[in-house]
Amino acid sequence: MGDKGLHSSGASDDPLAHNRVGEEAASPAVDGAEAALSGRSDHDVSALAPAGPRRAWLQPGNSLAYVCALLIAGLGCIGLMLALLPNPLSLLQIIGVLGGALTGCGIFFALRWVADRRAQKRQSPNGGINSDLECLHDARWELSENEARYRALLDTQEQAIVRRDASGNVTFANRAFREMFSNAGEVVEGQPFAIAVSADDNSAPLSAADGVRSKRYMQHAITTSGERWIAWEEQVVTAPGGNGGYEVQGVGRDVTEQRRWEMDLAEARDQAEAASRAKSRFLAAVSHEIRTPMNGIIGMSGLLHDTPHTPEQETYIKAIDHSARNLLALIGDILDFSKIEAGKLVLLEAPFNLSNCVQDAVELLAPKAHEKGLEIAWSVSGLLPELIVGDETRVRQILLNLLSNAVKFTDKGGVSVRVMPVPGSSLSSADIPLIVEVQDTGIGLTAAEAEAVFAEFEQTEAAVRHGKGGTGLGLAISMQLAQAMGGDVSVRSEPGNGSVFTASLHVKRTPEVEHAQALQPLDAAHHHDARVLLAFDRSLERRALSEALMQVGVTAAECEFEGAIAALEAAAQADAPFDRIIIDGSVGPSAAGTLLATARGFNRQGKVLGAVLIDVFTRADLADFRALGFDAYLVRPVRPSSMLMHLGLRPVAATQAATPQLPLAISRDQHGITARPASPRRVLLVEDNEINALLASRVLEKCACDYICARNGAEAIAAVRETLSGETKAYDLILMDVFMPEVDGIEATRTIKALYADCPLPVVSPPVVALTANTFAEDQARYREAGMDDYLAKPFDRRDLEALLDRWFGQLSLARAQ
Repeated sequence: MGDKGLHSSGASDDPLAHNRVGEEAASPAVDGAEAALSGRSDHDVSALAPAGPRRAWLQPGNSLAYVCALLIAGLGCIGLMLALLPNPLSLLQIIGVLGGALTGCGIFFALRWVADRRAQKRQSPNGGINSDLECLHDARWELSENEARYRALLDTQEQAIVRRDASGNVTFANRAFREMFSNAGEVVEGQPFAIAVSADDNSAPLSAADGVRSKRYMQHAITTSGERWIAWEEQVVTAPGGNGGYEVQGVGRDVTEQRRWEMDLAEARDQAEAASRAKSRFLAAVSHEIRTPMNGIIGMSGLLHDTPHTPEQETYIKAIDHSARNLLALIGDILDFSKIEAGKLVLLEAPFNLSNCVQDAVELLAPKAHEKGLEIAWSVSGLLPELIVGDETRVRQILLNLLSNAVKFTDKGGVSVRVMPVPGSSLSSADIPLIVEVQDTGIGLTAAEAEAVFAEFEQTEAAVRHGKGGTGLGLAISMQLAQAMGGDVSVRSEPGNGSVFTASLHVKRTPEVEHAQALQPLDAAHHHDARVLLAFDRSLERRALSEALMQVGVTAAECEFEGAIAALEAAAQADAPFDRIIIDGSVGPSAAGTLLATARGFNRQGKVLGAVLIDVFTRADLADFRALGFDAYLVRPVRPSSMLMHLGLRPVAATQAATPQLPLAISRDQHGITARPASPRRVLLVEDNEINALLASRVLEKCACDYICARNGAEAIAAVRETLSGETKAYDLILMDVFMPEVDGIEATRTIKALYADCPLPVVSPPVVALTANTFAEDQARYREAGMDDYLAKPFDRRDLEALLDRWFGQLSLARAQ
């Protein structure tokens, strides 16, 4: 315990000191008076010095008061008689007799009191001593009574109270102190007393000579109840007697139970922290050990798909790949939830494009939605900036969870995503509150299900009944992620009428960057008062595209396909014909071509541009649509920027047109890699798992790369040393697994980077790419700190690795050309 001032010192703070000071001040006077009377006989002394305090009403001063009272009463009766003279004589007589009697008594007692005083003075020349001695005895008696009262008060306290003088002698100890430490001997006032302490105790009690006014400390003492922890509060106070000395007053409180609780709590906290660390290590190990074989299953199914096979075998391959990816998603949810529960969630703040983030999530779920015949659409408010600061991975994860849930429980209709600022919020501040709204036309929820749907492992009855249950973790994870971003997730739903899930998030503006909007208004030179008709039946997709057009200042009208001719006719009659029309390709080339010809017939002022909406799987009909006069096609889910460009409302960005094409060493057509580089790239593949190494090596072979395999970090370091010594050729890229025996990828990367930095030759370290299943923000930061340049998430397939090679080898080719 540190020293700390508790109370101001002085006699005024201690009632016991008051009593002692008064008593010691009174005692010399009493003793002196008794000594002055020592020459008198015992009979005289006993006559003059009463044994105890007298009654107050017998004292001479009080007798005079009674005399005065009698005189006043008598005079009052006489005055009353004079006031009642007109009354009958008998009453006057009575009052007069009473007045005279009272007056006479008063005069008698007055004369008697005067006589007694004179007699006392004649009997003793020191008559005043008797009265003074009596007062002193009364004061001493009162002080003794007060001391007994305060001692009893202190003896009833549970805390041990003790006082020591400057020499360490005990001047006072209450009953609790004596009973608590009687095992160390009898406590005698005026003598020193040492408390027995445990061998591990190193406390130092306060001393009056330390120059410190107060102190708190913990003492491991040995008491009559055994070893106990005593919390002492000591302070320096003025010693009684008025001699200017000081004493140390200590108050001790037994805190053994409290300290035991604190120690148990600290032990439980340490165990919880150790368990949390063990859980984190376990999660990392499980993530690696589970994803590693999953990477082999997915990768090998991809390689198997590239080999000649029958249609039946292709069905089996797709089933293997689909099952493996579903299992991987389940494992990812469980690991994510465990990481959040363990408090290991770290949010990364980095600039990212909000529209691209939403677009990636929607495009990932679009094939599944189209397989069920659902429409899927999205829109981002033009009021939001194009670039924001936040954790893009976690925002995309929330979107994917909400979208996946909506697609799963929707059999008819569709799903739409809208991203907008919170109504009424300030868009000029650094913090931007935004809303992500996912609406579906699915089975809906009851009020009770809506309250419980965000709980962990919760599945609604409707989901179980329709055979669409899952782990029940997606929405729970989304809510916790949104809450970590300063927001929340809520739902509005009715059974049979679909649901609207709303996630509120807080992101930030990008610093020192011009805040361009996601969809900027078009210049008048670009749209020329364009009027666009959206003529198809999918209402969610139609509304999203209409909002995107209106945000940039383009007039857009919506109608179903059957009502398109009426809308075209009405616009022509109003002398405002449509000059652009978007038609759903699902109606077929013939019906779509007829409607396009009708639109051009109503617009005699200029050409009508026609665009057809198609799914990914219907590109085979593009030749038919082109033959019928369609100018462009839009692939679902439609990107707003792509729609504007294909409708001729926005030219190709100048930055995109001016960007030179990198001289990529590898080029691909729709079947894969066709052009081979002039000189093969050398890749150092560091992977301890044979299946993953086989997968990566086969892809490297297909990419015309030379590769060397290393089974751990130590072998990778040895291979780099051989390169730097000139024994082998230099490497263009290093693929480094993170979890490996002996030397892991993190340590190996640090060593390799240090070797290149210390090399006297003008060589540059090749890019080091981490092969890992842990790709969250905190993991990426750890990889960057170790010197890694990129990462490839496990499980990866052939396309993922090819894209990585394209990205780095293209940059290397450009660097070497320069």
